[in-house]
Amino acid sequence: MKEAERNVYRKGMECFGGIAPTYHIELLDKPTIVWDFHSLMLALQMMFSFMITDENSTLKLCKHCGKIFVASRSNVQFCSPQCKNQHNVYKCRAKKDEE
Repeated sequence: MKEAERNVYRKGMECFGGIAPTYHIELLDKPTIVWDFHSLMLALQMMFSFMITDENSTLKLCKHCGKIFVASRSNVQFCSPQCKNQHNVYKCRAKKDEE
């Protein structure tokens, strides 16, 4: 994991400010986890955290610039064609420098 990607995750974790949601298990038709969010903001932050860490989510982290974007397909890795092109150019240049 790149340092830029780690920083995005750190910022997401800092948003909680030490306040974490609590949960309990209710025995409904089957055992179910019930989250207790202390505020709407905490609920949104938790959902955002799940979205950026779920590999199947449409919310992705650009492989080049590190911005979060909504992907049109599950296999998209870049926020724009420009980022994809820059990433490939930098990768090609790095490969030439190694040789």
